[in-house]
Amino acid sequence: MENNIRYSHMSHWKGIPYKQIPNFRDFYYEDKTNIAYYQDWDMILKYHAGTGYEGLEVAPWDLWDILKLFKDLGEFKGFVNDRGLEISGMFHGLGPAHDKRNHEMLLAQFKGAVDNIITMGGKHINVCPGIDYAAVGPMSEEGFQNTIALINECGRYSEDHGVLLGLHNEFFCAMNYPQHRRMIESTDPSCVHYCIDTAQVSLLGEDLLTFYDDYHDRISTWHLKDTADPKVAEEVRYAPSNPEIQDDGHRWFWEPGKGVLDFEGLFKLMKKHGFKGWATVETDGTPDLLASMAYASYFYNHEMGKIYR
Repeated sequence: MENNIRYSHMSHWKGIPYKQIPNFRDFYYEDKTNIAYYQDWDMILKYHAGTGYEGLEVAPWDLWDILKLFKDLGEFKGFVNDRGLEISGMFHGLGPAHDKRNHEMLLAQFKGAVDNIITMGGKHINVCPGIDYAAVGPMSEEGFQNTIALINECGRYSEDHGVLLGLHNEFFCAMNYPQHRRMIESTDPSCVHYCIDTAQVSLLGEDLLTFYDDYHDRISTWHLKDTADPKVAEEVRYAPSNPEIQDDGHRWFWEPGKGVLDFEGLFKLMKKHGFKGWATVETDGTPDLLASMAYASYFYNHEMGKIYR
C-alpha cells in the first residue's frame, strides 16, 4: 500500500559530540551507563531508520555541531543517506522582520539557509515569521506589513530554488492569534505555504481541525505533536520570559495521544484533502527521546495508518 505520508523526525538530540564511535565497548566501560548509546550520529541515525522514519529535519543550531564533525553538509548528507534516511528540510527563524532595517541581513541569512537545505537534499524550509511577542507586541500595522513583505521575498527565493517555504507560527510569536489568519491571507499563495505545528497552533488559540480544513490548500508539511493546553491565555503567550520554558517544569508538548488533540479527526481530514508528502514528528520536551520517537512512530504509522496510509 502506498504511503501518502513520509515521516521525518525533528532533531532534538542536542550537542551530539561524535560522528561515529569506533571503540564502543571501551566507551561503554568508562562508566557502564547508557550514555554511549546517545553520543554519535551513527547510532542516532540508525535509531531513526530502525523506528520507521524516512527523514530527518534539522535546525540551524544543529549545523554548528554538524560542521564540527563533518567536512561540509554534503558529507553529512551522504552519511545520513547511507543509513537509510533523507534530510526532509530545516527549521529557520526569520528574526526581527517587523523592522525593515533588518531585511537585508535577514534575507541574506534566509538565502544561506535555503542553500544549505539544497546541499543536504531537503525540500522544506519551515519559517518562524518573527521574534517573541514580548519584544514587539502588540504588532503595529507597519511591523505587520514589513514582515509580510520579507516573507514574500523569501518565498520567491525559495520557490525559485525548488524549496517550499512553510510558515510555522509558535504560540508566543509576535505574529500572534489576532494576526495569524491575516498573515496567511496576506502572503503570496504561489510561493508562501504553511507548516502546521499541531500543538503550536492549538496553544495559539486555533481549533486544529477547523484551521486545517480552512487552509488545507496552503499546507506544505507538518510538525506533529500533542498538547494538553489548547488556547493558552494571553498573559502566558505574551509573557516577557520564554513561555516554552516553565519554572515548574510544565510540558506544553506531549507524544500523540498523551494530550487532548483529535488526531483521528485530523487524519480523516488529511485523507479527505489528499495530503501527500513529508510530515515531521517532534518529540521536544520529552525526558526520553528514543522512547518518545519510537512510540510516536508506532502511533502515526499503525494507529493513524489505519485511517490514512
